[in-house]
Amino acid sequence: MDDLIEDLLAHPKVLETRSHLHHGIAKYEHLMRVTRYSYRIARLLKADVRVCARAALLHDIDSRYGTLENHGAVAARWAEEQGEDFAVCQAIIGHMYPIGPAPMTREGWILSLADKAASLADLTAYVRGLVNGRSQQTKRELQASDPFYRPRRKPKRREQLRKMLDLDV
Repeated sequence: MDDLIEDLLAHPKVLETRSHLHHGIAKYEHLMRVTRYSYRIARLLKADVRVCARAALLHDIDSRYGTLENHGAVAARWAEEQGEDFAVCQAIIGHMYPIGPAPMTREGWILSLADKAASLADLTAYVRGLVNGRSQQTKRELQASDPFYRPRRKPKRREQLRKMLDLDV
């Protein structure tokens, strides 16, 4: 499988995902998990393993520049700019089904399924890490290194009460 994505693994855009927070883990871990799942499912269903592996590795690149519904198109546009095949880009666009557009190819359906399965595995790994504190430590480290991370500001209790009572804040 590595020979199918060797060039992408060395790309700076892929490497920087090691410091991006995604599902409580590093985005790179999520991308690699989706890639492994896509590769296995593609072999099982006799789909194009090259398209599945490459689309899986790139499916969430630059996802923060889009919304939940359209970040597949953002990642596909970036992949196209890097010279990826149309089939790879087409698979990426539909990976957020049913929230986003439906996949149009077998490889797109495989990527969508692999992404869902990997997200569940990401959550499982995160919850398992809560027991030994590893998840919280990793999350703090990623929050500190992630250029896109913005801490959520919790509104003060007084502000919440004023809003509830329609008073001037």
